[in-house]
Amino acid sequence: MGVSWLVQGALDFLIDERCHACGKHTGEPQNHGEASLLSAPVTVFSLGSLRLKTRLLCDTCALRVQRWPGPLTLPAQDTLSRVSLHPAFVTDERLLVLIHLLKFSRRERIAPWLARAMAAQLKDFSQAEGSIVVPVPMERSAQRRRGFNQAERIARALARHWKLPLDACALTKVRPTRAQSTLGRADRLTNLAGAFHADSSRVRGADVILVDDLVTTGATVRACADALRGAQARRVCAVCTGYRDEAAPLRGPLPQS
Repeated sequence: MGVSWLVQGALDFLIDERCHACGKHTGEPQNHGEASLLSAPVTVFSLGSLRLKTRLLCDTCALRVQRWPGPLTLPAQDTLSRVSLHPAFVTDERLLVLIHLLKFSRRERIAPWLARAMAAQLKDFSQAEGSIVVPVPMERSAQRRRGFNQAERIARALARHWKLPLDACALTKVRPTRAQSTLGRADRLTNLAGAFHADSSRVRGADVILVDDLVTTGATVRACADALRGAQARRVCAVCTGYRDEAAPLRGPLPQS
């Protein structure tokens, strides 16, 4: 059984703080730009006026995480399956450390902190009237094992920041699939066929902002977008924490779903 987020947070606060990427002492944040948000302290516990905080990345590592320069269109075999994607950062080894901590170390408190850093880099969706924020869903059994859906936690914080409604029930995963990170490009597409269902009563006529943590081939995002369009969503775009082209060099594997 994994250590709970409360115990882990207390340990992080009590022990000598070191960067989770390079292992050096984090020290006090020195930079004040948007990129330094990834070196800002994370609140791991709060009770009244009591706040326990820790830093996950040092300034040097945080500033090495590159911002993604703007939206892109995910490639697809037909124009109807194309999706406009808005990544916040370029996926690298440092960003993977944060996603690993969030997904596999019960660090749920990282999600709103990460969403704040994303919001500073993404376009402002707060004026997108008629839009709803929808997280990429997990299989129910997988979510029970983990205890939460990291995409939903990030989406909730982004929706709060943009003052848009969140609908975590608009899209569900209805068929078990193999972990995308274990498959090749061709197998990823067939692996997700028919895996998602969108509720037309929730998305019909809406502009949907789909939220995920990491996007690589875009197969999951496209499968979700296809389900949403099939349920008569008006438009679908996606935002994510990190994106990388599969041809880009990266040391170490992507996190398993």
